[in-house]
Amino acid sequence: MAHDHKRMPLHAETRETIACQLEAFRKKFGRDPCPDDPIFFDPDANEPVPLNPQQHERAMIETMSQAGIDPAFIYAFKRTGRIVTESNKHRLTGKELRQWNDAIDEYQHRVESAKVI
Repeated sequence: MAHDHKRMPLHAETRETIACQLEAFRKKFGRDPCPDDPIFFDPDANEPVPLNPQQHERAMIETMSQAGIDPAFIYAFKRTGRIVTESNKHRLTGKELRQWNDAIDEYQHRVESAKVI
């Protein structure tokens, strides 16, 4: 199968997240991933296979935390299933961008509310 490759600039935090996953892959399987190997893989499998959606979300959140991603962005990822950056936000619909921004605002409100108590 032919693959069309497109280069896209990645936010520094996204690059760090991918670097952490690549290191986890090397540690688990003792080799670099092949082009068809999943970056987010089932850590309990003996071969590189994709995570199921729940495993994927948990792995993303853990990797984002380890990479030092802003907790507001992690919260917004959990709420929307997206990672939004300056370089990709133009690809979102108005509704999708509002959902992301609303999640960031919701997180900030929760943090501020917790400080008051």
